[in-house]
Amino acid sequence: MVSTTFTVLVPVLFVLLLGYFAWRSKKFDADQVAGINELALDFALPASLFVGIVNIPRTQVAQDASFVVAVLLDLFGLYLVAFVIGTKLLRLPSSAAALFALGAAFPGTPFFGPAILGGLFGASSATAIASTAIIGNLVLVPATVVVLEAASRSRRSSLKAVAFAANAGASSGGNSGLRESHSPRAEIELVIRNSLLHAAKQPYVWAPVVALAFLLIGIPVPLLVTSMLRLIGQTTSGVSLFVGGLLLAAYSLKLNGTVAVNTVLKSLIQPALLFALAGILRMPNALVREGVVAVALPSAVIVPMLAARYKTYEAEAGSTLLLTTVLMMVVVPLSMFVT
Repeated sequence: MVSTTFTVLVPVLFVLLLGYFAWRSKKFDADQVAGINELALDFALPASLFVGIVNIPRTQVAQDASFVVAVLLDLFGLYLVAFVIGTKLLRLPSSAAALFALGAAFPGTPFFGPAILGGLFGASSATAIASTAIIGNLVLVPATVVVLEAASRSRRSSLKAVAFAANAGASSGGNSGLRESHSPRAEIELVIRNSLLHAAKQPYVWAPVVALAFLLIGIPVPLLVTSMLRLIGQTTSGVSLFVGGLLLAAYSLKLNGTVAVNTVLKSLIQPALLFALAGILRMPNALVREGVVAVALPSAVIVPMLAARYKTYEAEAGSTLLLTTVLMMVVVPLSMFVT
């Protein structure tokens, strides 16, 4: 089994390095990377997940329910713990703590899952990939965006207050003060609603949900349709890993205590936590192995993307992605051996 694992991981490393050196040699610019990323996430991955799920035997769905519960508890539970560690122990601002928590709890299954889980477990890995992707994008990412937006709004309000105070002496009108058009609660509700809608619109979120609905209702999918989707879905692994290499090359490495704790939580604590939950929920051995390997994958690429958008925790997010990707070469074989 260990030799099989390395047989899967070495090609993964090779394609990552191809993307890494392609960026370093300036073969691609940011716009081209964005386009390839959309190809992988909006077209290839949804097709691959859809075909994988509709081909799951209906008798397996009941067993998969315990797996989904375990993954939800693992991802969201670790997110909450990591947020507390970030704010209370590491004294990070709330925005940085939210990204710290997301880096610890959200595995990069859209990029690494199809190649690694698909290579190790075959088509049955679609459940593990879809579960982590859906939970991460519908629960963890919106929660993080809410914290980031709240922190951003607080900074804007502070700047407005400073500007108002500076101009107060020159103002003569009684209505010259700055007023918010919406209450803080209304703005937070708007952010939550928009985040959930944005996540639900992502093809790699709704495609597996539609596939699961077809499976549960018993709607047959024509062979011609699955054949068409399978053809584009087969490009998922190579394209996703190549994009992952391009993105890794864009970040510089920063080593500090925050990055070290983030890496340990993601690469070691998260798979150990799922292994413990699997024992409590008495999950079948095959699902235990798939789940532990799925959450042992590196941090999701969306973490440094959000860090760059909100101008916080940028170096640490990129460094965590780099370190967890390197550690994957050790953690995945170890997870296979332990399970």
